[in-house]
Amino acid sequence: MLLSLVINVKAQIVDEIIAVVADKIILRSDIEIAFEQLSREGKSSNDSLKCMLLEQKLLENLLILKAQVDSLPVNEDRVDGELDERIRYFAQQYGGEKALEEIYGKSIADIKAANREKIRNNQLASSMMAKIVANVKVTPTDVKNFYESIPTDSLPYFSAEVELAQIIIEPKISKESKQAALEKITELRRRIVEDRDKFSTLALIYSDDKGSAIKGGELGYFGRGMMVPEFEGMAFRLKPDSVSKVIETKFGYHIIQVIQRKGEEVNARHILIMPKIYATDVQLARDKADSIVNLIKLDSMTFEEAAKKFSSDEFTRGSGGFIGSGGLGNTHIPVDELSKELNISVQSMEVGEITEPELITLPGPDQKRAWRIFYLKSETAPHRANLKDDYQKLQAMAFEKKQQQTKEKWVERYRKQFYIHVAKSYSDCPQLSPWIQNK
Repeated sequence: MLLSLVINVKAQIVDEIIAVVADKIILRSDIEIAFEQLSREGKSSNDSLKCMLLEQKLLENLLILKAQVDSLPVNEDRVDGELDERIRYFAQQYGGEKALEEIYGKSIADIKAANREKIRNNQLASSMMAKIVANVKVTPTDVKNFYESIPTDSLPYFSAEVELAQIIIEPKISKESKQAALEKITELRRRIVEDRDKFSTLALIYSDDKGSAIKGGELGYFGRGMMVPEFEGMAFRLKPDSVSKVIETKFGYHIIQVIQRKGEEVNARHILIMPKIYATDVQLARDKADSIVNLIKLDSMTFEEAAKKFSSDEFTRGSGGFIGSGGLGNTHIPVDELSKELNISVQSMEVGEITEPELITLPGPDQKRAWRIFYLKSETAPHRANLKDDYQKLQAMAFEKKQQQTKEKWVERYRKQFYIHVAKSYSDCPQLSPWIQNK
């Protein structure tokens, strides 16, 4: 039920009311705009999608109405925060607040005012849904009953699985290295601006972005959202042929020169100077990785605790280092979902083993080096679901089913308490029949 600021709709939609929940109306444009957005994102663009979207809007309005009846509080600071965050996002996408005001046809203050009620309603709906499922829990008996309710020949079949965790330790860039990189790119900019050296020639010789360096630093046309924010913000503000000031991104230090702009796309060239990782930095990271392994082996902390405290991998750190971990504490991952490299590593490990730090190249254009430590907690052969090996998965499935049943009971109860009308044009939507019958 996340809402977004509506910036522009290419098609002119002739509006009409297609549904009513008490005093809240749903317009055809509400559905058409959401439908158009999902279609652009590659979602199925047939009439069943519109049925689903209308069902979501009906439910959302029902949640809002009940939240208002129950006087659920609205955190106005949180509303302001969400509005500010969305304004910043769209301003970044469209080239700044001034450009956003021009596109929207309103001041920033008016844009916020126009969207405040939507954000408040979104918060109310979310709070009401959280209240509905707040007390949903599954006991071991619930899990057992759920498992036993599934016919034996319908039990899910799980492929071979492992519990594989990792800790990634990246070498830290020294202050001296950052200063050297900054001085280097500052000098390159001086040569371009003052000595009139050719940008493309210096890019070819010095840029650490080798993919664009061979083309004189040229990146080709790119639109908004395709580059990191700092780079994109500068590129879309520059006039053709002007040279940017030095900017820093997670990749290093850049200078940019815009070649040409066409509508919402820019062709630019850049020079990237990345702070160097020295051998001493790599060795210091190795020493840290060795000390972490020793702490785990001495039982000073578990592997999961060490991963949460020390790992630099943002994707696995929060789950204790486990790769591909699911909900409700499920840390298993099918072997066939592992990359070829990880599969090979697993095959050479024993359950319970913690590997020595291995120097790897991290994915990404900057080709960073890091030390990786693996821990194989368990492995399971292919099998049909059973309570012993798959309790966490079955618990998650039982919990999801119980949540869904709780939501459905709530909707059925409170749908009867409010006037609801759905236009005849949606009478063929099977999921809307309970709403249509409740007049």
